[in-house]
Amino acid sequence: MHPRFTLARALALGALCLGAAGARASAPMDWPALVTLLQADSLGAAAPLDLRGVLVGDFFSDLYFADPEGRDLPGLRVESGEHLAELGDLVALRGRLAADRDGPALDVDDPLTDVLPLREAGLQQQRSWPATAAELLAAPERWRNRLVELSELSVAEIFRDPNGVPWLARVTEDGDTLGVEMNDGNQPPLREGERLPGLRGIWAQRGEHWNLRPRSSEDWLREEGGARGVRPPDRELAFRGRVSEGKVGGLPGKAPRAHLLLDEICYDPVGPAGVTEGEAGESFAVVNTGDRRQSLDGWSVTDNEGVWRFPAGTSLAAGGRIHVARGFERFTWEFGFAPDLSFDRAPTPGDSALVLDNAGDELLLLDDRGRVVDAVVWEAGWAEAQPGWTGPATGPFRFNDYVPEEGQVLWRKRSLERGLRLDTDSAADWITDPDDPDLGLSVAFPGWDRDLFLDTARCEGEAEVTALLSPDNSYQGVRDFLRSATESLEIEIYLFTHAGLADELVAAMERGVRVTILLDGEVYGARGGTYDVVRAITHRISAHPSGRGHVYFWRNGDDPRHTGMDADIPDRYNHCHQKFVIADRRRVLVSSDNFTQSSVPDDDKANGTSGSRGAMLITDAPCVVERAVAIWEADFDPNRQRDVVLYVPREGLDERDPRPGEDRDSYQPVQPAPFSERLRARFELSQSPDNALRPDRGYLGHINAAGQGDLVLVQQQYERAWWGYGENRSPNPRLVACVEAARRGARVRILLSGAGGDEGGAKSRLTRDRFNALAAEEGLDFTVALGTLPGDRPGRDAPIHNKMLLVRAGGAHWCHVGSANGSETANRYNRELGLSIDSPALFSYLAEAFTDDWLRAVGVTEDVGAPYGLG
Repeated sequence: MHPRFTLARALALGALCLGAAGARASAPMDWPALVTLLQADSLGAAAPLDLRGVLVGDFFSDLYFADPEGRDLPGLRVESGEHLAELGDLVALRGRLAADRDGPALDVDDPLTDVLPLREAGLQQQRSWPATAAELLAAPERWRNRLVELSELSVAEIFRDPNGVPWLARVTEDGDTLGVEMNDGNQPPLREGERLPGLRGIWAQRGEHWNLRPRSSEDWLREEGGARGVRPPDRELAFRGRVSEGKVGGLPGKAPRAHLLLDEICYDPVGPAGVTEGEAGESFAVVNTGDRRQSLDGWSVTDNEGVWRFPAGTSLAAGGRIHVARGFERFTWEFGFAPDLSFDRAPTPGDSALVLDNAGDELLLLDDRGRVVDAVVWEAGWAEAQPGWTGPATGPFRFNDYVPEEGQVLWRKRSLERGLRLDTDSAADWITDPDDPDLGLSVAFPGWDRDLFLDTARCEGEAEVTALLSPDNSYQGVRDFLRSATESLEIEIYLFTHAGLADELVAAMERGVRVTILLDGEVYGARGGTYDVVRAITHRISAHPSGRGHVYFWRNGDDPRHTGMDADIPDRYNHCHQKFVIADRRRVLVSSDNFTQSSVPDDDKANGTSGSRGAMLITDAPCVVERAVAIWEADFDPNRQRDVVLYVPREGLDERDPRPGEDRDSYQPVQPAPFSERLRARFELSQSPDNALRPDRGYLGHINAAGQGDLVLVQQQYERAWWGYGENRSPNPRLVACVEAARRGARVRILLSGAGGDEGGAKSRLTRDRFNALAAEEGLDFTVALGTLPGDRPGRDAPIHNKMLLVRAGGAHWCHVGSANGSETANRYNRELGLSIDSPALFSYLAEAFTDDWLRAVGVTEDVGAPYGLG
């Protein structure tokens, strides 16, 4: 049972935070009074004010708020960077009204404290105002900053920049034309002449022009066949007729001799409507969980309307699997491998009517006598009457508004003990199950290799172990690691801006080493996919005359080379956020840090240094190397995966050489030298999204083993208090595991980054305050603190960027270093990597650095000897 905060406790904590944030004098104001003030055009004279609003729009630098009472009043724009609120939240706003070229806005001192969500009160409101294009054009000021909704539009024209990236669309409604801003890949692929059932967005002014600004791809309404989750009106007749006739699925109950199951169902693939385009990606798999080969002669699948029959002579070996797709080519492009069978290459009478309804349907596997062997029902399908299915239907899972329903794959759960597929004929069999925190609450998309990476990689033996700390000694260690390569360097990393390490890669190529890099191609907020410094380094390596350097970008959604079917192929993961390097396929470096000067400073450490706190582990343990190579080969395969693209310079995207490092002296390293030993240890490599949240492995497995007298030390850039969004929030399971360890008697210390103003922002403060209050209430030996390192200039502290876990429990000394932050996206939707090593000597080395950081954060009053004694 996962502990949940009571409403009273949440409200009390919210009140404490509000009181702290609202220390400066300000005047309460309701929304009508605000509108009156705006109309009076006296913004400069306005005093600081307090206001409540509902967040209806969220962009890179702008937030949009509406009247919480839903009255017909204009909205308000707030210029913001990072903030706490989510779409639909009721929010307390504090600031001073100001005006710029885009109209009136609220000027806030710190968005993390002045834009404070009140979600604990359970007030979730979001409203859009129906409008027509004619109304918006006739009185643009009246609709300013409102979330409006239009219907039945046509895409008349799409404007592109010199690189072919779309930036504006003209849409028409009854002869009236509006401009719609396109958000650099934040909308579904559009075609000129396409009809849209509807479109939402903020009506906003940009200079002299008024445009509609959709907030995300969810605002481009493109549902086929009615609203999602609403059963079509003729569905009952089709369903009832088929079942009652006793012909299709008419014999309920599983055939006793069959051990076949449906699996990996993609009923709503990404792409435009039409069975020859996007819907051609519809697919499912059939698996044989029995112990003997099964003939499929006479077997079929149906949705209670259409039927597709397996070709004569088809059989499935014990433990085997067959992937079946509507369209061979489309499936191959989306999943990265060819299906075993497809409707277009093995057509049968009736298969044209077997179209999986995105809004809800059934899929049945029938044996040669028409008996239901397995059934799956999703969304608005007829769950209550389907033989072979019990309980409510399954469906997609969303933990944030940018997680799409479209393209999700229904993936059958595997048991933790033996990896066997679950089969209860219910929604509890599928990873989207919202009631299973261990195996459910998850997503899958085409191109994921979940079967290959179902479990972590584990081994025990003698191996090299090196640990590096940032900023203490990481540059020396990374430099030596790169210099050790004689054949190849294969690098997957989110961000690479380090001039000195780029020099090392050039030197490696010049001595004959092949260098291949896979970078994230859609770094948050970076124009053209990444930063100008990254492009310069990339160009230098890929254009080296040796020809040994190759740099690819992952998720480069705005690349103009993505045309035709390529434009519809979704990215596999939300971010390529892992940070690892493979040298000669014999040694692996796993890092919490990117290759930047702030994370890997290359100054002379004799007089000190500065930079963010991070850690790296290096080993040649066989299971770690083997799994890292397997991940590399699964991720980096441009011939198989369409979201991996070779870097090519593009017109209009600048390249700027990185600045060399400079001397830093504000921090004295606690570990001037790396840890390096050849020792006998246990090793475990885990990764997101495949196995990062298994309760019996890796990060959670280490914490879940801690009990009376044990020690848990967590050092993270951040841990979000809540995961999920809207009404589906629940406490972060990583923090829940720590609380449960403390309840069993373990001592738990969690150190989060406090850099970035007011101890690191309200998100981390809320995590600290909520969980420390819980610990105080229950009398737990559990503390969350916010800390920093001395920065490279006065008044600017360096952040904790580490993702490190140290657990001393049951005679083990687990040291885990990885790339995953404490967000749900990092653990369920990103590619992340983490390495765990069980070693007392390594534990002592890393715990000494943790202790130094902890005492800097909390002061000398903490009893260091008891919690960190390593004897």
